[in-house]
Amino acid sequence: MKQLLLFVILFTSMIFPGGIMLLNPATGQVLKIESFKTDTRIENQVAITTVTSVYKNTTTSYQKPVYIFPIPQNSSAIRLRWELRGIWYEAGFSAVPQDTNIGGGGSVHYQVTNYTKPGSIIYPLKDSIGVDSTITVEMTYVEFLKYDLGEVLQTIPTSLPSFFCPQPIPVGNRIKLISTRNVDSIYCLSSNDAIMTQSGDTTSLVIESRIIQPMDFEMGYRLAANELGLFSFSTYLSDTASVADSINGGYFLFVAEPARDTTTILRKRFTLIIDRSGSMGWENKMAQAKNAALFIVNRLNEGDLFNLIEFDDYASSFRPNHVPVTPDNINAAITWINALQARYGTNIGGAFSEAVPDFYEASDSTANILLFLTDGQATVGITSTPQLLTHIQGLITPITVNLSVFTFGVGTDVNKQLLQTIANNHSGLATFLMNNEVEPVISKFYLKIQNPVLIAPVVSFSPNVIEQTHPTRLPNLYIGEQMLLTGRYTEPVSQPVQVTLTGKIYGQPVVYTYDLPIVDSAKPEYQFLTKIWAKTFIEDLLIQYNSLDPNSTQALALKEQIVALSLRYGVVTVFTSFGTPTGVEEQRPESELIPAEFALYQNYPNPFNPSTIIKFSVPYHSQITITVYDMLGRVVAILLAEEKEAGTYSVIWNAEAFSSGTYFVELKAGDFRQVRKLLLLK
Repeated sequence: MKQLLLFVILFTSMIFPGGIMLLNPATGQVLKIESFKTDTRIENQVAITTVTSVYKNTTTSYQKPVYIFPIPQNSSAIRLRWELRGIWYEAGFSAVPQDTNIGGGGSVHYQVTNYTKPGSIIYPLKDSIGVDSTITVEMTYVEFLKYDLGEVLQTIPTSLPSFFCPQPIPVGNRIKLISTRNVDSIYCLSSNDAIMTQSGDTTSLVIESRIIQPMDFEMGYRLAANELGLFSFSTYLSDTASVADSINGGYFLFVAEPARDTTTILRKRFTLIIDRSGSMGWENKMAQAKNAALFIVNRLNEGDLFNLIEFDDYASSFRPNHVPVTPDNINAAITWINALQARYGTNIGGAFSEAVPDFYEASDSTANILLFLTDGQATVGITSTPQLLTHIQGLITPITVNLSVFTFGVGTDVNKQLLQTIANNHSGLATFLMNNEVEPVISKFYLKIQNPVLIAPVVSFSPNVIEQTHPTRLPNLYIGEQMLLTGRYTEPVSQPVQVTLTGKIYGQPVVYTYDLPIVDSAKPEYQFLTKIWAKTFIEDLLIQYNSLDPNSTQALALKEQIVALSLRYGVVTVFTSFGTPTGVEEQRPESELIPAEFALYQNYPNPFNPSTIIKFSVPYHSQITITVYDMLGRVVAILLAEEKEAGTYSVIWNAEAFSSGTYFVELKAGDFRQVRKLLLLK
């Protein structure tokens, strides 16, 4: 495994950093930003990023700000902590959705509204910050980086309008990249004068930007195109305690990109649905959609069948049925596309009613593909998300072969749950774009789907020791895309597990086999696997939830399962949020001696009401878990689950929500386990 250390250091660069401490929603007043840095570890495209910001109270009174961080799309927040008056506090996880009301009595400054994107972390601090005092905030999130035709892109939200930060400040970014595949090149999109040096397996990227720009930090790298296959990593948390709801056991993630045949062109039965509702006329979206449609039509292959659908209040098609690719049909399609104009409402159900029946005569000798592009919510016809999903499913059910539905949502007003569920239910992918990305993204996407690698894939394992794999419905594979699968195993085996991917291309069966090594011990560098597995499991459950009436018994049971996973594994979801601080890590003198062994000390005070301090020692870098159980061995709180360097630390358990009685706290580090008894008296 190659380790490429990328030190992206902005010596004189002055950038407006992301993340604000909001004081007054109505005026947009914020705490002054003193400094800002990011630290990212990328392990085969899994990125864990910590964004650290220092804020200062320059007002004349104590303040209780609201922290707002625009977390990147498709990432999950896993940790929020802050340092105030020499003590580190860490937010726990709450079983209630995030409160998106940031105050202001209904009057919120437009700069705040524009900055607070959907999915942003919004966390009101409970502690007051004194005059001239500073607070350091660390936000950590995990994501699987976007991969496209061998290129991987990392975007860190460092942009901030000058309204919030009138004076640019120096920003430092550090990235450590570990890649199984060779990295051919590395580049930085945030600077025009980046200097890159390479030496063996170590690559350093040093940037000295002289341009002041309020922009996100972006870097990318290209993986070697001749090293396709499967790479994986795993970790095994030994199960020494027989307690309920344990996270112990094996976890793995594999990423597969089979080699592909680029010499044979697959015939397609293809339909493009274009939203031409009134809002598509804004910000050049309609023009971009038309250009993307022209790009596709001009690149259809001889032997393809195609049709085009447009919709506003109503839906209509270019031709009553799919037609072959001929010069006359292509010229007529170009004329039809050029005549499109934005108007009226958004009838999504009507668009699918017009498009899907074209595929009733489809066979598996063609790739059957439907692309759906929209920029808004359904406003005409069926508007309920569950009813729309049922309607679309009913239309597609009679089709006897695989139909891949790819959805594209443009802007911030799309129904992401609807588009994601449609794609996941029908062997496709959902892509969400900004207004200026329509033409380049869809055009590039079409070039990939011209040549499928694996249609209707199915995965199996031998020996069958793998369980709880996600996603449960695998998408089709096309050129330049990857298959991601996470899963668990109860017991490791001495030999690698054989992974078999089966599917079809050109109507013929295709089989790929790979070896998946799974380990029998904890790997601290892979501690993120538990969160990746929980994140993908939750995404699967949300697909089911979004197709149901939210008040139904089944939906409520799914919601309860999602909340339990979120709290157990520490991954924020739409139903959970960061809550009250559950842990405190006290600052230690640098001269403090390194402990000789692991130790869990008796809590103090004990008995306690309602909170107690739990102190522990770590002799070397380790994955640490501190868990509280009740008398029946059930998990009632996970106080800590992360890597720690050598040292002595403390966490606080606030048991205000629990009844009096005896509890047990457990420290686990690899094979080490120690338990102490806690007595809560109210």
